[in-house]
Order: sequence, then C-alpha cells, then structure tokens
Amino acid sequence: MGEMASSMIEMESNCFNNEGIVILDAFCGCGGNGIAFGKLSPFVVSKVVCVDMDRSKLRKAAHNAALYGIPSDKIVFIEFNSLVIMDQCYREGYNVLNNTIGSFIYGTVETEICEGFSIGGLNLLPPQIDAVFIDPPWGGVDYGSMGKNGYDLAKHMKIHYFKTENSMMKDPLSNANELSVDGVGLLKMAAAATKSKLVVYDIPKNTNKSSLGLAAISAGYEGNMKLEEHYLNGRLKTVTAYMGRDYSHMLETA
Repeated sequence: MGEMASSMIEMESNCFNNEGIVILDAFCGCGGNGIAFGKLSPFVVSKVVCVDMDRSKLRKAAHNAALYGIPSDKIVFIEFNSLVIMDQCYREGYNVLNNTIGSFIYGTVETEICEGFSIGGLNLLPPQIDAVFIDPPWGGVDYGSMGKNGYDLAKHMKIHYFKTENSMMKDPLSNANELSVDGVGLLKMAAAATKSKLVVYDIPKNTNKSSLGLAAISAGYEGNMKLEEHYLNGRLKTVTAYMGRDYSHMLETA
C-alpha cells in the first residue's frame, strides 16, 4: 500500500513547485510506508517524519530503511504520541512548540543513532510539515465483523492520548487529561496540522462512505476526494482516501 500512496504523493507534490514536501507518517510501525515515501526523489519528498510510541518498532524501521538504502537525513524517527504532535505541535504546517516549553510539558526523550538514523523526541521535529499520512489502529480484529459498509469512523475508531492547554481538541464534558479521538477527530487533527490540508487516510475496507464524507466535511474539505481500493489475490483488503484537492476532473475523464 505504501508504494501506491507514494505514487499519489509524487503527483500531488507538483503543487509544491518541486521543492520536495515534508510528510508526517503518523503511525509508522516498522516503517513500510515511511520507507516507500523515502524512496521518492528528494524533489518529491525531502523528508519523512515517522512517529510511533514504541522505540523497538522505530529501531526496526530504521534498520529496514537502511536495508533499502534510504539516506539517513531523509527520514527522522520520533518516539511520541502522534495525536499530540498533530494536535498540539503543528498549526497550518508550522511547528508552534517551543522546545524548552515542550520538554517541560512532555518531558525529554533520549536521542540515539540507529543504523545512521536519528531516533528521539519532539526536539527532532522539523519546522514545518506539508502532508500527513495516517494509517491508524482500527479497533482490533473485530472491525471486519461489522459487515459491508458497517464501519463508522465516528463510532468504531477510538484512539487515546493526553491533552494540555495547547490542545485544539476540547472536550467540555471532561476535565481529565486523557482524551479519546475518533476517526472524524483524527482527520480534523491531520488537516489542521498542515497548511495544504493534504492528507492520505488509510481506512478499513468496510468503512461506511457516508461517515467518511461527513468526516471530510467536518475537517473543512469541499469538493471530491479520491478513494483507492487495494486488492490482494482478488480480495479487497483496504481503502485509501486522498484529500487536499478537488478530484472532480477524474470524473470528467472517466
């Protein structure tokens, strides 16, 4: 799937005057998607910011990136909660978190060099990001039991994180420091974090398209989005939604 998403990113990067975009891979795991983006020309993607809360996965991702010959300055690995990064560290593409204040609020994360790649905390975040790729946890193995078109992004996706006064995601009914964001709130976070609102969203194959449309409207999108279905051995596995521009021209040429 990462190879397919990277080809779409390559086309979208034309809107950035061939300067190479900075893309945030919000749930990088062992790095498959981030590596696919990293393999693109630096004139298409200049840097990939891979985020995961599990350092052991980040080390595996760095190892995998080295195996694929990705330049060590092309990918940076951040050990942190990606929801906090999107919600509280970036506004319209720019890093608004002062490193000193950030360390005071969130604590420091040790930086290490693994296979030539930097793994660390918020101090490694670049000054700006141009696009966000989100392949979030869908809620365990039960998502497939919800039937065709039965997965609702607002009802069935729940991801936990903690908030501070800098948070954009306010919950007036809760005074707790922990929030859970659904699939709609996740898209709003990703869209608000980038100036271009270029977001690539990997969703379950049985996602209700009406819930996806409502999520896009809630995040401020207008016009059309592109949906890409991924098949393996003739069976639909996942769907990827591309948002950030109007794809109506594709309907005219279909």
